[in-house]
Amino acid sequence: MIRSVPASLRLCFASAALALALACGGGSGSSTPPPTSIAGPRLTTPPSAQAGYRGDVVTFRVAAEGTGHSYQWFRNGTAIAGAATDSYALPVQAADDQARYSVRVTASTGGVTTSPEVLLDVLYADPAVVAGHDHALAITTKGRVYAWGVGGNGQLGLGDYQARMAPTAVPLPGPAVQVAAGWGHSVALLADGRVFSWGANTSGQLGNGTTTMSNSPAAVPGLASVVYITCGYNHNLAAKADQSVWMWGYNSHGQLGQGDKTNRLSPVSIPVAASQVADVALGELHTLMVDTSNNLYGFGDNGYGQLGLPYSPTAEYLTITQLQSGGVKAARAFSLYSVLLGTDGLPYGSGENGYGQLGDGSQVTRYGWVPMSTAGLPSGTTLDRVVPGQYHTLFLGGQGAVASVGYNWYGQLGLGSATTTSTTASQAIAGLTALQASSGYCSSYALLPDLTVKAWGYNNNGRLGDGTATDRPSPTTIPGLSLGPIPTGVPVPPPRSEGLGVTRL
Repeated sequence: MIRSVPASLRLCFASAALALALACGGGSGSSTPPPTSIAGPRLTTPPSAQAGYRGDVVTFRVAAEGTGHSYQWFRNGTAIAGAATDSYALPVQAADDQARYSVRVTASTGGVTTSPEVLLDVLYADPAVVAGHDHALAITTKGRVYAWGVGGNGQLGLGDYQARMAPTAVPLPGPAVQVAAGWGHSVALLADGRVFSWGANTSGQLGNGTTTMSNSPAAVPGLASVVYITCGYNHNLAAKADQSVWMWGYNSHGQLGQGDKTNRLSPVSIPVAASQVADVALGELHTLMVDTSNNLYGFGDNGYGQLGLPYSPTAEYLTITQLQSGGVKAARAFSLYSVLLGTDGLPYGSGENGYGQLGDGSQVTRYGWVPMSTAGLPSGTTLDRVVPGQYHTLFLGGQGAVASVGYNWYGQLGLGSATTTSTTASQAIAGLTALQASSGYCSSYALLPDLTVKAWGYNNNGRLGDGTATDRPSPTTIPGLSLGPIPTGVPVPPPRSEGLGVTRL
């Protein structure tokens, strides 16, 4: 229903209309249009998403048509004090993870344009796949940890003792920066500097003061501000930010460097500063260290020549012993043999060699360092890493080529077929380009440039993570496992060297 307007209101409307007409010149001329907003400058290069590890510096940039503009950057919609140029650089820290950044560009004429918001991704870990004896771990750029394979000792950290045929997320209380896998236990270093362990514990390898196994991750008491971890079969090492180095677990042959053969159920220090150590490797019964002057040290068992020393009926070294003066860039160990990468760029091995895993053309155990075959790598390739397993070895070239040598009963050499005879000179793994590689008991793994993972060899109880128990003599993609890309889609920096002395933390 339309109601009539009272006479008094009609009079008010008429008076107002007359006043407006007089103000505009009686209504006979054209009226002035209301003011309109001034368009801002067009952004020719809007800010793009960024990603970086903690401590890195990332820079957001913008470019706009015209000159004389002023700028204001925003974080999650709040103006950033002092951020008033066409670029904004900031050191990456955990609090910035998934923060949204934008910029307001104001032209000298007053027009304003605000860019879309873009993300900053904080990266916590170099993507990596790590082989234990019969299980494997993977860590993503965002610090998530996955486990698969045998779980009978709780080494998968999933709250039970069951095997997993496919990668399964490990419940940790925060992002991890590093993982390590032993014979039947696992260790993770978190971004906050705490160390978590789980799995077998008969020798105190969990570091919690007991010998009780655990199927769920728990913090190692007393370890804080840790910057590096690694483990052998049943013993472990951690370095702290204060440069102290700690070890714990199995010590049957003096592999903890304590001057005795008593297991340690909790971490104990060793007389070395982390700043002096460029690389460290833990095998089954021994420990190797490379200092920053390229000297090699070790302690523990030399019964198979794994310390690179001559045979002796007293084959145990209970304290840190210099093994070689100069010439050593990196060291690795897994079982009862050791490998070195020399400063000359060549690989050397010593120790158990019954399956040709030293790649020296023989199956003779060596009590001294012998050259290893790199015949499987393309001519002129720079050797990046030597990766020992239980009875086989992988060679990773600087351009991503991979070669293998040693035991091949389950196809762990990745040559396309399993063989009952061992290979004593390295051969190329055709068609494989890798950023990183790892070897276990009779299984092998490689991280590819697209951050997917391939595995090959022995697959009982799902060791290869492909959802089956079928052995694979050729590299096979683990379905659904990607250690990236990060949500922003920014390319991930290549993995670091694995040595203690060159961690980002």
